[in-house]
Amino acid sequence: MEHAIFDWNTEIEGTLRAATLASAASDAGTVTSSDHVRFGLHATGVQVVDETLRDGLQNGSGVNPPIGHKVDLLHAMARIGVDVVSVGLPAAGARYAEDTHHLCLEIRDARLALLPTAAARTVVADVQGIARASQRAGMPIEVYSFIGSSPIRHYTEGWDLAFLVDSVRKSTEEAVREGLSFCLVTEDTTRAHPDMLRTLFRTAIEAGATRLCLCDTTGHVTPYGVAELIAFTRGEIQAIGAKGIQIDWHAHNDRGLSIATALWAASVGVDRVHGTGLGVGERVGNTSLELLVENLGLLGARAPVSRERLIEYCELAARALSWTIPDDHPIAGSRFRKEHVQSHAYRVVDESPSAPVVAPTAGKAPSDRLVPMMLRLGGSEVELAVHPRRTLLEALRYDLDLIGTKQGCDKGDCGACTVVLDGKAVLACLTLALDADGRDVQTVETIGGAHLDPLVDCFDRAGGGQCGFCTPGMLMSATALLDRNPRPTRSEINVAISGNLCRCTGYGRIVDAIELAASIRRGEEAGSIDMPGTECAPPPLASNTRPARPEKS
Repeated sequence: MEHAIFDWNTEIEGTLRAATLASAASDAGTVTSSDHVRFGLHATGVQVVDETLRDGLQNGSGVNPPIGHKVDLLHAMARIGVDVVSVGLPAAGARYAEDTHHLCLEIRDARLALLPTAAARTVVADVQGIARASQRAGMPIEVYSFIGSSPIRHYTEGWDLAFLVDSVRKSTEEAVREGLSFCLVTEDTTRAHPDMLRTLFRTAIEAGATRLCLCDTTGHVTPYGVAELIAFTRGEIQAIGAKGIQIDWHAHNDRGLSIATALWAASVGVDRVHGTGLGVGERVGNTSLELLVENLGLLGARAPVSRERLIEYCELAARALSWTIPDDHPIAGSRFRKEHVQSHAYRVVDESPSAPVVAPTAGKAPSDRLVPMMLRLGGSEVELAVHPRRTLLEALRYDLDLIGTKQGCDKGDCGACTVVLDGKAVLACLTLALDADGRDVQTVETIGGAHLDPLVDCFDRAGGGQCGFCTPGMLMSATALLDRNPRPTRSEINVAISGNLCRCTGYGRIVDAIELAASIRRGEEAGSIDMPGTECAPPPLASNTRPARPEKS
């Protein structure tokens, strides 16, 4: 691989720089030179997209909140003037699909001024999931379909150009066929080569896409790279001859530049800018939505929003994400709010000899203290103490040595960490350990008890596992399904394991295994047939063999 990344901050050629900047300035009516960007020239029409209920849930310490918390946050979004809201990724699992439905109904019934979008991989089945959600709610949902665009991502995944083009075209065509607006989200755009972006943009637009979302997925780009990339994109849209194609900007905060790059993107003419509540998102987070709204108001690009409403939004976002608002948060932090009311240029210090000496506070901060809790694992009560931010996955693997639950993506995408909590399949990486306090937890170690579970038997017999990394999560999703539905159809099995990703088997044999296990559980099939190794097993020990009782005369 000759170049792992293409750096839009430095690698744009001089001729392309001059041509694309001039094109963007003409097209957007905006001054775009890197040393003279003015707000106000593109002040009308800059929309804000709230990704808290999708990208915000992917933080390693975040949680998928109850639907009531999501609905409350939805209303707070509307009160601070958010234009567009991501209502989730329906293909991630049954709960995500249900939450998407409830959020759309709330937008419709409460007449909130919010346009719903939903995320999807560039996979036809994911787009169909959004189409079903749209039909069920009786309202349009824009499709935001993502695919990696940078050389390093393609090298890692083993994707070639034909695969990328085919995925983008089919996903776009499926959305258009369902009557839904389609946005191509090119992940890691800020490290993608112009030739690759040109191909993906053209493919999506020719198939019917109406929007392109440029992503700084790794928080890599500087404001200068933002201007170059957006100008290039405007130029490509012009070169295709497409009309009405709009551009989104989505940024992460790995270098602490996300709010700056988001404001810069707004200044040079994107149509939508994305953010999340309190900036919570993958790794170190996304653009902070409340700071984005505040600054766009101060710069005249949008109507200003009162501090009270922004604080309410921050507090509801913190509740939904089980997050702590930092003391020094510029809007909702306790230190800032206190100093905003009682502002002093300098702290007055009593230096007289009789002044009391205040000792530093000893011990850990309250948020760092261990909290006692209890789990019921396989019928046994287990007591432990955890930090408030410890996830159930971490508690199981590192506190209780139950390493069957796998740590995969750590952001709720792969399903390898699935466990059963009070009868429902949940993602342990997105569930706080304290949320499981006093509740029943099943892991792959607890299923079957002293006997071989039919699911384990059938995964072996049907060849449902290959590398095996996804298998524990698959087993737990299947356990939750069969416990509530002893006679599932293949379609219901597909839905139940839709949040569990497998890169080896192709899913067919997994579905076969779950079907067979359901039959064994119902007593319609025999279990433990042809188990390997039994032909060589030694006879039972005499001490464990119960002698036959003599017959009574």
